[in-house]
Amino acid sequence: MPSLAPEPELGRPVIQGRVVGAILDAAAIGPALRAQLLDAQGMRGTDLRGLDASVPLASYMRLFDALAKTLGQPALGLDLSLRMGPEMIGALGYAFLHSATLDAAFAAFGRAVFSIQGVTMLRYDREPQPVVRYVISDDRLHPRRQDVEFSLGYVHALIRRFTGHDRALREVHFQHPRVGPRAHYEAVFGCPVYFDQPGNALVLDADIMTVPGRLHDPHLVSILQDAIDRARPFAAGDDALAPAVERLLPDMIEAGNASCRLVAKRLGLSEETLRRRLRQEGHSFRTLLRQRRCAMASRYLHETGLSILEIAQRTGYAETAAFTRAYAAQTGMTPSQARQIGSGIDRAGNS
Repeated sequence: MPSLAPEPELGRPVIQGRVVGAILDAAAIGPALRAQLLDAQGMRGTDLRGLDASVPLASYMRLFDALAKTLGQPALGLDLSLRMGPEMIGALGYAFLHSATLDAAFAAFGRAVFSIQGVTMLRYDREPQPVVRYVISDDRLHPRRQDVEFSLGYVHALIRRFTGHDRALREVHFQHPRVGPRAHYEAVFGCPVYFDQPGNALVLDADIMTVPGRLHDPHLVSILQDAIDRARPFAAGDDALAPAVERLLPDMIEAGNASCRLVAKRLGLSEETLRRRLRQEGHSFRTLLRQRRCAMASRYLHETGLSILEIAQRTGYAETAAFTRAYAAQTGMTPSQARQIGSGIDRAGNS
């Protein structure tokens, strides 16, 4: 269900229509059911056509969840990801496959991820071990399990195409609880899979990151990269700073380093400049951080079985009393009350 924490509207995140179309095609559903699912989210088939077509990310997530429930396949997102090729994301998919190494492929993929979905971040960290993290920066977007499993499954499918085998991963982490047999997930990824983790991530084998790509074509990659750079209508695109801060905060909160100084550093600004520009936009760093912490906490309260203390720690509070005060000041209810209300809504089928 949506976060109970009120937040300013910082733009409508979207996803490319062709991604939604590819998912519905792979699900092999009839035209009547397809039209019914689209209509329930205020979409039409024509919304999915064309290179520039886009649909609201929130509608896509609800549609994906409804599709899984209708088909009775709780791991639908993961299973469909195995059927997708590079053409689903266009130039970016082929640039990935034809890169010099996996290291280079992920560096390029991370830079371009905002051209796929407006509030997602695919972050690649080389040290202390290579990790690809998938972050959805807007905690108001629910339900997200199908999208997360589909997205990490799709990245894994690209890795397998790149390497020619499925021995590139050491571990897979999901933020959400496990639904369905763990053995199914581990058979797909070929490694241990853990749930209820701080983030969504693929932990890669360091030895494979610099192995030369089988399909490397530097000329093709250059041409594709130019096409990617030109096609940025799905990126943040404007000069507003608050959306950029909001995209960074979830990952940094969970890492325990969401200070104004470090956020400014990630954005290439001084702390003073960051605070001044946020004030000019009618925001403050402190308010954005508090709102994001409460939004993340609401999602954890409604989607996981984590204890109040665990949620407090994951959202940057040292102890439950401080977390409870901050959450109540932001939402008008304690974390325990919010969890009870959320559970009641979920049981009623109105999430």
